[in-house]
Amino acid sequence: CEGVWRLLLSGALLLFFLASPVLAARSRPKSPPVKPEAEAAWITMDADSGDVIASREPDGPVAPASMTKMMLALLVMEAIRDGQMTLADPVRTSPLASKMGGSQVFLKSGEAFPVEDMMAALLIGSANDASVALAERLGGSVPGALHRMNERAAALGLSRTRFASVHGLPPGAGQEGDISTPRDMARLSQELVKFPDILRWTSTEEAPFRQGAFILRNSNQLIGHFPGADGLKTGHIREAGYNLAATAKRGAVRLITVVMGAGSNRARFVEAARLLEEGFSRYVEVTVARGGQPAGTEIHLPRANGAFRPVPTGDLRVFVKREERETVRTIVEVQSGLRAPVTKGQPVGHLVARIGDREIARVQVVAGVEVRRTFFWWLTPWR
Repeated sequence: CEGVWRLLLSGALLLFFLASPVLAARSRPKSPPVKPEAEAAWITMDADSGDVIASREPDGPVAPASMTKMMLALLVMEAIRDGQMTLADPVRTSPLASKMGGSQVFLKSGEAFPVEDMMAALLIGSANDASVALAERLGGSVPGALHRMNERAAALGLSRTRFASVHGLPPGAGQEGDISTPRDMARLSQELVKFPDILRWTSTEEAPFRQGAFILRNSNQLIGHFPGADGLKTGHIREAGYNLAATAKRGAVRLITVVMGAGSNRARFVEAARLLEEGFSRYVEVTVARGGQPAGTEIHLPRANGAFRPVPTGDLRVFVKREERETVRTIVEVQSGLRAPVTKGQPVGHLVARIGDREIARVQVVAGVEVRRTFFWWLTPWR
């Protein structure tokens, strides 16, 4: 009997040790799947020219999330530029604005803050309540602001972008959501970086709000850590993944990188830093010709009493790979049918920069001097 009990006990212990790993595996909580960094869509471009340096799936649709606020910020800055409002103008909080969830600065219905403070809350703290308050100040109502946002998107050629909110929060049941692409967000970023105040806000790591009672904290981890980084905006909702519109300037070169759909908060910053660093290391901006200074070869016009060199109306700058900088060549394309006489400052064609047969940039050129007819021009009427 004792032998039987020992046998049964040994069998029970054996079953326990064999089963325990299986039980442990079943009881151990599974980690949520993490999307690899390589699945993010992205684009890197030169901010000045818009030339695309590199991209991966730049036209795939993604919800921009809080990057939606970039269009609202652009409209506010354009309204200030056009004299429709100032940074000191008060922005009153409506009941709707005071009830916004997510990131917020806890605005109370009826209280007002200047545009300056509301824009800081929008771009540093990504505050949804400030977003609604600014939208209502800008467009008279949220629908009015949305109309202007989509109208401006169309004017900029953002053909794959549609804004359904002024803040980027997930849509409610039966509602449409915001949609855009890395290319469209990069184009929008090009417009934003033209405003120094935008970069002043987006390059700020922390700022006081409500006289220091609330601290705005920038969620862009490149600020203060990546050399030259000074913007622009993060965005995240579960459906979209982690988004980032980043910009950095080194010397005369400013780059823009947009990463959308990254699998983690860290992934978007790692990817953006890699893309920006690669852009700065591989590419260089070269000024081929200076505005206002004669450039290119001499132009010989029919019936003219002499040749002249054209003058570019602005700098001709190209953004090329470092190893290509010595291969850039220029030609003057003279306006078809142009004949003497030509007045000083009259457009005469374009100065075109090329690498081989590929055109990479052009600028209009004008006559830097008056070009008169030759005394005997009537003797060569066919010219």
